[in-house]
Amino acid sequence: MRQLSALVGGFLLLACAALAGQADDAKKLQGAWALTELIVGGAKVPDKELAGMKFVFEANKLTIVPPAADTGVVDKRSFTIKLDPSKKPAQVEITALDGDHKGAVSPGIYELKADTLRWCQSDDPESKKRPKDFASPEKSKIYLFTFKREEK
Repeated sequence: MRQLSALVGGFLLLACAALAGQADDAKKLQGAWALTELIVGGAKVPDKELAGMKFVFEANKLTIVPPAADTGVVDKRSFTIKLDPSKKPAQVEITALDGDHKGAVSPGIYELKADTLRWCQSDDPESKKRPKDFASPEKSKIYLFTFKREEK
């Protein structure tokens, strides 16, 4: 019986640690992040097409703000996010709140280091395959974003 109690206690500690890590990363993400680089299908998207694009995190919501000039590359979109920083690399799932793919869930990965955020996610709403590393292979629908935190 003691072994079972110890086992249950251990699982509870792990669950609490995972939730604490999730809350910590969620807190660190809050605010606006300016896009500095985007690679899609192995090719870098020209900077002029991305000027002004950002990710804005508020609580468990992500809003993608398109570039200042309408380049047709990105539309304004909103998602709920669920983080799992206990995985290596850290994992994220986003659920579309609007647009043609409202309700679609997309798995991705992220890396948060000081004021730099890397985010890797498929642009295919049908894909349930999570990227394994921070790469956008040639001819793939994988987006690899790099952001810098905007000053408040």
